[in-house]
Amino acid sequence: MAAHIDRARKGIEEFLIKYPAVDDVVSKASATTKVGKVNLVMGFLGFTAVWLAIGYGSPFLCDLIGFVFPAYLSFKAVESKDTKDDTQWLTYWIVYSYFGILEFFSDYLLFLDSFLLSHQVQFPSLDG
Repeated sequence: MAAHIDRARKGIEEFLIKYPAVDDVVSKASATTKVGKVNLVMGFLGFTAVWLAIGYGSPFLCDLIGFVFPAYLSFKAVESKDTKDDTQWLTYWIVYSYFGILEFFSDYLLFLDSFLLSHQVQFPSLDG
């Protein structure tokens, strides 16, 4: 268990080094609260996970995490000279839009399936 926590701490430290804009915000919050940066991030992630699981307004938070933060990083990637991060975020947006389209059509397919199933249960003589 301790090895997993140490690995998570190391991952958070690497993330903060990789994204200095996030590190600046976390450093300010850490200075204000007098809590270590890694502990602050771990607490925030834990709170976010619980809020997504049972909290009010979790769809908004999910959209914020899945759209706003990647959009910010995409703009930063476009401004950078490296093309590797451009490819990474272009791939993200392609997958994101694929799942958006899949979700849109799955609502209709699931409704149609449940509609046909309910009519088959009500009228068992219908084969279909």
